[in-house]
Amino acid sequence: MKPRRERLSEAVIREKVHELLKLVQLDWLTQRFPSELSGGQRQHIALARALAVEPKVLLLDEPFGALDAKVRKELRSWLRRLHDNLHISTLFVTHDQEEALEVADRIVVMNHGRVEQVGSPQDVYDHPQTSFVYEFLGAANRLQGHVDAHGFSANGAAKAITAQAHFEGRALAYVHPHDIALYPADGAHRDGIVVGVRRVVTLGGSVRVELEGNAGGVLEAELDRETWRALQLNIGDGVTAVPRSLHVFPAQ
Repeated sequence: MKPRRERLSEAVIREKVHELLKLVQLDWLTQRFPSELSGGQRQHIALARALAVEPKVLLLDEPFGALDAKVRKELRSWLRRLHDNLHISTLFVTHDQEEALEVADRIVVMNHGRVEQVGSPQDVYDHPQTSFVYEFLGAANRLQGHVDAHGFSANGAAKAITAQAHFEGRALAYVHPHDIALYPADGAHRDGIVVGVRRVVTLGGSVRVELEGNAGGVLEAELDRETWRALQLNIGDGVTAVPRSLHVFPAQ
């Protein structure tokens, strides 16, 4: 791309190409045509081309968007390792929350062009400043209710659930599926929301349980398989859902 008088020699270009292919782990494909490469391999090559000009900053705009889930996960891990080796500042644009949490040192969550929150992946996930951030970063259950001096009371809950809130009145509370504990409805644990088991989905080592309340609201809980087996519950059984961690925001 450079003017001829500034262009590197053919020998230097070949050496540089070989270095870049080795860097992106594709030096064994030097004789392949682009049409003979897989989607993941083409993304490796696209990054090698971007690195050829030795940039100070890389802009990657949803680079893995057209790839299947398995290839996306492999490329995320590979890109993170490559970034740690090259130390190039990278602006990575994505709508995939898991992708952002895995590859980033710092996350900027945007909503219709407005910055909602900036911080490390762990800080943004553990301490969301707005309801949008909480819902955007992973699966979330939303509970309608209100806050008073006793804490947050979800509609349909037996009693108030202790949660930090610096206001009183109508509120929305959020809890991740893995932060919900389940107890038999006829047991000793009464501090929670009485619901029924509507559907059970096994996902590898975990179990996702869809729960439905008397008012028709649906919650999701995620348990490990051993915990689920110990509960000995079936579809239609009543349970008490107890949030272990709630984030409460004023209702709009």
